[in-house]
Amino acid sequence: MKAIDNLKRWAKVIGNFFSDTFIGRSIVFISLPLALLVVAFWETEQEPPIFDAQVHYNIESWERVSVEAILGTSKSKNVPWLLVGSLPNEGTQRLYRGNPDRVIPMMVPYRTREERETWFNNPKTLQYIESELELLPYRGIGEFFLFTGQVDTPVVRGMVELAQNRRLVLHARSDHHAIRQLFEFGPDLHILWAHAGMFTPPGIVGEMLGRYPRLWVDLSLREDVAPRGKLNPEWREVLLRHPNRFLLGSGTYNTEYWYKFRYYFDKYREWLKDLPIGPAEQIAFRNGLELFNVNYREPAHAGSQEKK
Repeated sequence: MKAIDNLKRWAKVIGNFFSDTFIGRSIVFISLPLALLVVAFWETEQEPPIFDAQVHYNIESWERVSVEAILGTSKSKNVPWLLVGSLPNEGTQRLYRGNPDRVIPMMVPYRTREERETWFNNPKTLQYIESELELLPYRGIGEFFLFTGQVDTPVVRGMVELAQNRRLVLHARSDHHAIRQLFEFGPDLHILWAHAGMFTPPGIVGEMLGRYPRLWVDLSLREDVAPRGKLNPEWREVLLRHPNRFLLGSGTYNTEYWYKFRYYFDKYREWLKDLPIGPAEQIAFRNGLELFNVNYREPAHAGSQEKK
């Protein structure tokens, strides 16, 4: 108690010095602009732009969430790039027409949620994929649902061959066994693993990244990565071991998720500050730019050249 009383007494003396004396007030006046400048630069350093690798503009959101609102909100949150795959693909087309420079379109190989349970066995799927690919400069196929026991079909093998020939990224909502099968069919595939397998432990995610150099992982909706805003130690170890292989995303699968759009990026920025600036920037946006070959010019003050 005596130590606490002494601490309070010294705090009061110091406070009185800065508030009641001419010298103290002068120090505050001179140092305040410098302090604000430091805060401004600190926020800029710690809040890099974010590449959103999990955007869906599905049909139920069209009337409640406008294209203009999506593009405006993402810009205000410093999310310049949106990787979009929607049900139906018309949602992606709407966003792409709204801003082709910011929207990176992905083609979903089915039209409805019901079809996601059967598309891999439907002989019409490949014809649908090929016809849809003519409508936009799609960069990949997905997000699609595909799990163990569903992979070894003529449709999936045909899609893999098509993706390899056209250099399209596959965005797969799959378990790790299904991801392995996809790589068996197409060793040269580039796969973005949606939601890190959703329930796959970080240790297995790390093993998969070590085994497959063309595998990337999006962390959308994985609340276990940073519960209560603090990085899980197991996830931190995997992130720092493979900082060039992770992406972030909002996962806007229905209108409710759009209402949480700002929340997700506030949470990402909170735990990105727990990482060194290099890995944080890679995960925040550089990995997405590299995977999808997007040009990016650093801000003028950074003094760097155009990146790919």
